[in-house]
Amino acid sequence: MQCLQKILNLLLSFFFKDKILTVFLFFAFSISTFAQETNKSLEEATKAVVNDVNNLDSTIIKQTDTIKKPFKNIKIAQKDSVKILVESPDNLIIKDTTNAEISPLDITDNRGIYIMADDGNLQFRILGSIRYSALFDNKLLSDKSRFSTFEIPTGDNDFQVLNYYNSLEFTRIGFEVTRRTSIGNIFIRLETDFAGPSGIYRIRHAYAQIEKFLVGKTWSLFSNVRAQGMSVNRNGPPGTISLRTAQMRYSLNIPYKNLKGDIALEYSLPEVNSNDSLSVNYINVQTVPNLSARITSKEKFGYLQVSGIAAPVSGIDSIGNKSTFMGFGLSVSGYWKKSENSRILFQGTYSRAVSHFINTFRNNQQDLIYNPDTEDFEAVSSWSGNLSYEYSWNDKLISNVSFGIADIVNKDYQPPEAFNYSYSLGINTFYTIVLGARVGVEYMYGKRFNKDLSTGNASRIWMLLYYDF
Repeated sequence: MQCLQKILNLLLSFFFKDKILTVFLFFAFSISTFAQETNKSLEEATKAVVNDVNNLDSTIIKQTDTIKKPFKNIKIAQKDSVKILVESPDNLIIKDTTNAEISPLDITDNRGIYIMADDGNLQFRILGSIRYSALFDNKLLSDKSRFSTFEIPTGDNDFQVLNYYNSLEFTRIGFEVTRRTSIGNIFIRLETDFAGPSGIYRIRHAYAQIEKFLVGKTWSLFSNVRAQGMSVNRNGPPGTISLRTAQMRYSLNIPYKNLKGDIALEYSLPEVNSNDSLSVNYINVQTVPNLSARITSKEKFGYLQVSGIAAPVSGIDSIGNKSTFMGFGLSVSGYWKKSENSRILFQGTYSRAVSHFINTFRNNQQDLIYNPDTEDFEAVSSWSGNLSYEYSWNDKLISNVSFGIADIVNKDYQPPEAFNYSYSLGINTFYTIVLGARVGVEYMYGKRFNKDLSTGNASRIWMLLYYDF
């Protein structure tokens, strides 16, 4: 009942009297108008390029003598993407190469360069995306790749500082390999970007899959990126779960209707809050892997997922004492197709000692906290939720509205300025310029509440322009 009252109070207290929102609406209108005016000419230019490529087909074939072994009879098919094939696109080993879960802005299977061996048993795909983002903040938020309500300044630090930032850190490059074998297709995916600390190169996905087995790094079973609406936010709307982990996974057969199941052993270290105690030196030790599982059901009217995780957490303090906690989490998520062109997406999560799975709390040390009275660490409980509405105006234009909330169950010994809960509201529109190219503009508003009820708010307007090749 207390949670429902909080949500009601937040919705009643929210208002749009924000200068940066006015800028967003003007910018969104300008982008849409510009895109519509230029789309026709861009499509004509694209057709001209396609014709040029087709005309050069015989020349390219002559220049590929050095790779005719083992690739024979190479043909170039210029349709949705450039595909270098032995025969036709219909002869791909798998037409949808993205075997794992796909988040809304992932590179789709109709992009990339496909290369296939002449015996038809090996398929290689090169994929990539150039992504440029730019934003304006009205407060100093250190994380520019996601809108984190945890970072919103409060109290005396809550003052307006307009600032601008842009980057190419969302740019991606990767490849996939699929090989037919006597025991099934072996699928390997490696995808990277530049969204690591200080813009360094990092691995997004790196895994191998054969039949029901998967080994490597990809989305945790506790996550559900299918239940996220489109967003410029790198990790999806606030209050959702989108964490990739190293794991060993097995898919289960459930002999009941459209149910599917998965179980996995995963690795992810908890985050520790020393509660500003300089004398505390706590080292995380994961003695056994996390156990995660999910059950999914896909129907005509939508998609539902129930997932959970059990995470034994161990640590050693400065004098060698070992503490062990049992962390766990439960999440219910999915979407409902309200009509042919609209969906309602939802996600609700409760966690104990695994708050780092929730994107609002990630990198903010909210799994374990030091109790100065007992001189020991205690598990932190949290909950979060997100509700989004997605509407497709036509084949090129899609809009989303999302509301998110995240809450920490505070301890008595935590300081007054400790994070208690926050909420956020996001509005965005994405426009497809040509196949593979999109521009999106998004406005985000968030408000943070501390343990002593002091507050702070922040707004962000940002743009993402990208082309998947």
